[in-house]
Formats: sequence, structure tokens, C-alpha cells
Amino acid sequence: MDFFLDANRWIHIVFGFAGLAAFWFPIFARKGGPMHRAAGKVFRYSAMVVVAAAGLAVALHSARALVEGHSVAADPSGWSFLVFLGYLALVTGGILSHGFGVLHEKRDLTSLNTPYRRATAWAMIASSIFIIGWALYWQPPNAILLYALSPIGIGNGLGILAVLNGRRTGPGQWKLEHLNALIGCGIAFHTAFAVFGMSRFLPVQLPGAWQVLPWILPAAIGIPAGIIWTRYYRNRMNPATA
Repeated sequence: MDFFLDANRWIHIVFGFAGLAAFWFPIFARKGGPMHRAAGKVFRYSAMVVVAAAGLAVALHSARALVEGHSVAADPSGWSFLVFLGYLALVTGGILSHGFGVLHEKRDLTSLNTPYRRATAWAMIASSIFIIGWALYWQPPNAILLYALSPIGIGNGLGILAVLNGRRTGPGQWKLEHLNALIGCGIAFHTAFAVFGMSRFLPVQLPGAWQVLPWILPAAIGIPAGIIWTRYYRNRMNPATA
């Protein structure tokens, strides 16, 4: 199993760096232009591999822990970390699917209202509720992370359901959905880099409670930036309501 875990980890790292680099090109490139589309494709497929690799890593490590007899009661910290990574993989995958799905159904976003997408949205909401319950019951060392990032699954899941049910429509709404979804994916990529990547390049160990900073800083920056950016594009598309 060690071979598969190592191979999967390197796949995750390589495609993670590729996606992280590709994320920034569409931001500065002309929207809808060749560079935007090409970099978007690189990011999309890199993110798909990263999410799949993360899910596989959670499954393999969980299987090993069960085989070796490591119960949750005996190792709440280790299991809580796996639960948290599984939650991030699920939510990131759901956001990614929605962000590129709206590109194919620009004319009628309610066409996305399929059993798969509804199940994905509800799974995102359920996973958020689950990690809150998990943190309350087991009180693991990373409980603050579970609490802090649990709204992401609920918020995005409800937002996707609103689109599927036709409550978020209008000219250009697909652009706002795409923008918000890709910012969400970018937050996930930058969080992973801040937590796992930076420690390999900068020999800095944050003390005590400051260790949660890399986990929450990308979201603390990305979410307000997304709100401002969304408002800017909404005002451009509907100047009368600005």
C-alpha cells in the first residue's frame, strides 16, 4: 500500500502545482480569449486529478487505519484529519463541477437540475453538518478548522440548489456562477499550498494557535475578494441597479 500512497501523493503534488499556476492566467488574461480558455482547461483537468487523488488518499489511509485496528476513539486526531480532507475534496469537487457546468448551460442554468448535481449539492451541505457534529462529539485538536470551514459546504451547496431551482437567474448569471466557483476552487488550492507546500520551502513553524492561519487565511482573503469581484461584474452587467 505504501507504493500506491506514495505514487498518489506525487500525482497530487504535481497536478496541484500545475493547477495553482494555471489558476492565475485567466485572472489577468482577456476574458473568453485563447489564453483564458487554455489556462482554464489546464486548471480544470488538474483540479479533477487533484480532487480524485485527495479522495483516494483518504480512502487508502482510512483502509489502512481500519486494517491496523486504529479506532476513532484511539486516534481522534488522525481520523479527524482524514475526515477534514475528505470534506475538502468533496466540496472542492462539487464547486469545480458547478463552475464548469454553467459554461455548458449558459442559456438556461436550470438545465443543470439533474439528480447528480442535486445529490452533489446536498452532499456538500450534509458534509458540513457532519464535520460540525464530528467536532462537537470528538473535540479533536483541529476542531477549530472544522468549525471555521464548515460554512463553505453549506453556503456553496445552497447556492448551487438556488441555481438549479431557478432562483438565481438573469442575463450573465452564468458568469457570476463561474467566477464564484473558480474563486472557491482557487481558495482550496491556495489553502493546500499554504498548509503543505510552504512548509517544504520555508522552514517556519508557527507557534500554538497560529498554526491554523495557513488553513483559514486563503478563505479570509478569497471570500471577500469574490464578493467584491462579483459585485463589480454584476454592476457592469446591470448598470441601472449599480
